[in-house]
Amino acid sequence: MMRVWRALVEMARIRRERSRARYQLAAMTERELQDCGMTRSEIGYELSKPRRRR
Repeated sequence: MMRVWRALVEMARIRRERSRARYQLAAMTERELQDCGMTRSEIGYELSKPRRRR
């Protein structure tokens, strides 16, 4: 039961982290994104990948 609880807590943490990252990326200018090597179309794709594949 404890393992299930920890897995749920970890999933919630990752979801919050991704939400925060989306907000920060959405607030960036095109120039800032270019400096990071990203385009607007790549943001959703990159953040939807499971953490282990990044």
